[in-house]
Amino acid sequence: MQFFSYDLGFFPLDWELCFLDIDEYKAKLEQKYQKKEDFYKNSAVDLTDIFTRIDELLKAAQDHWNKQFPYQNELRCPPMISALPKGDHTNGAVFCIVLKRDEDGDTIVYSQVPLPHLEGQ
Repeated sequence: MQFFSYDLGFFPLDWELCFLDIDEYKAKLEQKYQKKEDFYKNSAVDLTDIFTRIDELLKAAQDHWNKQFPYQNELRCPPMISALPKGDHTNGAVFCIVLKRDEDGDTIVYSQVPLPHLEGQ
């Protein structure tokens, strides 16, 4: 899976409250999906496909994280997630995952699309 990673360096994310952890996000997404399941199946994709995409990005992020931090790589909080507009003909969304290190707050953002405002942090 192709992804972009952004180490927030001197400016780690301290606003974890603005994000849902992945399990919370999946639960909320499922609730919303079930309210209009027929519409979403026709206009988006099946919910299991969305969950698979999230899981694939999480796995890639965790693999990268473990290479970046072979020691003291424990997370301060569960992996966090946010949706981003894809910005193409599909009218879809992609996801970004945020991992925050317990040791000193190091934060890396993993995204399926470039986030130029995070480059060079």
